[in-house]
Amino acid sequence: MSRCPAARPVRARPLQACLVAALLAAGAAGCAYQYDDGLPPLGQRDAAAAAASASASAAAAARDRRSHQVRGLATAAPLDQPLAGESLQAWAATVLPDTSGVSLAGDASTAWPGRPARRMSVQTQPGPATLHIACRGEGRADVRVNAGDAQLLDFTFECNRAWARPVDVPAAGRLDVQFSAAEDAVANVAYRLTRP
Repeated sequence: MSRCPAARPVRARPLQACLVAALLAAGAAGCAYQYDDGLPPLGQRDAAAAAASASASAAAAARDRRSHQVRGLATAAPLDQPLAGESLQAWAATVLPDTSGVSLAGDASTAWPGRPARRMSVQTQPGPATLHIACRGEGRADVRVNAGDAQLLDFTFECNRAWARPVDVPAAGRLDVQFSAAEDAVANVAYRLTRP
């Protein structure tokens, strides 16, 4: 029969004992790593996202209400009173919406009787395009479109409806659009240049 030697007691060395104690203490304390990613703590992120979404929705609704009010004022204003600023831009966006082709340029202004023509310039790529124009007032307006020394369009049109005319943007890529009041009445004028 064989005899097994008796087990000897294991003595821990002091350095190993300290290391084991430190590892156990760190594991018991948990991870203490912290960082700031600019987001709320994990348990609060859904509430913060919902609040931000509600705030953005409220801001968009306020902008829509303001835009609707401005457009309403622009369309309700008497025709003998010219529009200016935000109301003028709202009227132009209403009568010449950005829905037909690629919009290359657009602007709106006021043409006064007896004053020089209101000149607006367009710089774009050469090629065929369509000039959409509108006039708001009690009379008519004149429009002239020049490309350098060449005159592309020159006609008088009735106010209070939109018009469209094809134009060919020259190689220089620059058009001058000039509006003037055709009669003794002030007129708001607008244009949008589009390409299909």
